[in-house]
Amino acid sequence: MTSELEGSLHRVKDLIAVGKFNDADELLGPLKSENPLSQDIARLWCSLAMRTGRAVAVPAYATTIYEHVQGDFYKAHWAHVLGTASFILLDLPAAQAHFTAALNHLIALAKSGKIPPQKEKAKQLQTEANVFVSGKAEKLLWTTCAQLAQLNIPVFPFAGTLLGLVRNGRLLDFDKDIDIAVRMESWDACCAALEQAGWAKVPMRIEYANYRDYVHPELGITLDVCGLRDRGKQIVGGFALPGYPDDYQRVSVFPKFDLMQRNADYGSVWFPRQPEKILRAFYGDWRTPNPNWDTVVSALNLENFTLLVRCYAYHRLTQHWLLGDLAKAWCYAHQIALKDPDDVLALRSRQWMERAIVRLNREMPLWPKNQLQKRVYTRMVADLFHEGHINFLREARALGTHLTVCVVSDQRVLENKGKFPVMKQAERAAVVAACKYVDAVMTETPPRVTQEYMLEHGFDIYTFACASEQERQEKYKLCNMLSAEMIQELSYTPGISTSDLVLRIQEGAGRKQTDAKS
Repeated sequence: MTSELEGSLHRVKDLIAVGKFNDADELLGPLKSENPLSQDIARLWCSLAMRTGRAVAVPAYATTIYEHVQGDFYKAHWAHVLGTASFILLDLPAAQAHFTAALNHLIALAKSGKIPPQKEKAKQLQTEANVFVSGKAEKLLWTTCAQLAQLNIPVFPFAGTLLGLVRNGRLLDFDKDIDIAVRMESWDACCAALEQAGWAKVPMRIEYANYRDYVHPELGITLDVCGLRDRGKQIVGGFALPGYPDDYQRVSVFPKFDLMQRNADYGSVWFPRQPEKILRAFYGDWRTPNPNWDTVVSALNLENFTLLVRCYAYHRLTQHWLLGDLAKAWCYAHQIALKDPDDVLALRSRQWMERAIVRLNREMPLWPKNQLQKRVYTRMVADLFHEGHINFLREARALGTHLTVCVVSDQRVLENKGKFPVMKQAERAAVVAACKYVDAVMTETPPRVTQEYMLEHGFDIYTFACASEQERQEKYKLCNMLSAEMIQELSYTPGISTSDLVLRIQEGAGRKQTDAKS
């Protein structure tokens, strides 16, 4: 490549980067005519064409380049370009075929012992420059939600934005955009109000009926808006393409949830009354961070792993593999295999990437299970920890996937039993925490177990055991606000109790004193 041509291509890249697409096109057109088989020119031209609504012109040109280039790496790249263009044109069968070809080329490359060169990752923004760390993005979120609430448009934080607010108490540091949702009845009013408030609509390569992107002109923050609708006892969202078959849709399903108004620093806003319902539907175990999570592909509440979702997954898998980011590419192959264990292409891709990762002595990626959690909660004294306590905790843990135990305070024991426990609360909590059936221990909880408390902490089941009918009545009174399906009584281990142990200790001490006197 001559220095003059290289300089021209640099100018084209700069123009594209700042959004001057017409100027870039005027400069790039003649270069394409003079050098029709140049990969560098073709790569820029195809990228520009897909950004400017001319994707229909890409397949013919990209096919010419694909047939001309040699080597599996370049073949994979141009098959990926063909797949991307077909995807934008909503020719999903063709897109899948091209992405499949790209992955087969990359597998062939891996078999030969080669991998694409790894691109340097962009440097992380400094704290003061990262709008999500600095708090600017969160301020913009609440300001926008408050403005729309004043117009009787109930938008609320959604997806990753909701996850950060509930799990971390703030937006996720590594997030890239703000996510909000609104019912489809308010969709048009919401979009109009956002544009009136200064948000600029971002042209999308695929125009979905219930999903839209906006950008804030001053801060450059992207806002994703998702439209939700009722479907019987469910709420559904995702990507809707009216007039297309089911395989062209991405439907995400949520249990019914309510909204409530709450005060924020910038006015009254709407917020889910039971945010855990949304998060559990999306993420399963939403408390376990997973920086490789991709909501489009990974969401646990996808109704079906449709061709549309598969094309998204193949596109991103191939893209990261071409960039040499084997760890990220492996995560996409793994996600596809989780959704469709019979996807041989994803399984083979994952296998060959694992071999390359081991050969290069890189760290093997880990994917959290993220299975739907069933969290169990119980309260107990656990004084003089004994076999009965172990039996109870074993059975309690077997009710779900996670067990949280509240070890009640010394004062609470005095109020209930008329005497202090033998062991102090800290001692009892330490023993319970050491039990292998217990995942978490709490020492400060309200005496009554309410529906709100269970939802706040993500608990599904409240369980207990009773030594007498009187104790049973007392324990049911403490949780009488819970629905019946949230309460589980377990059997009490007969023949042993803390009171029995105290008596045995006292009797043993008495015998020692008698023996000493005799």
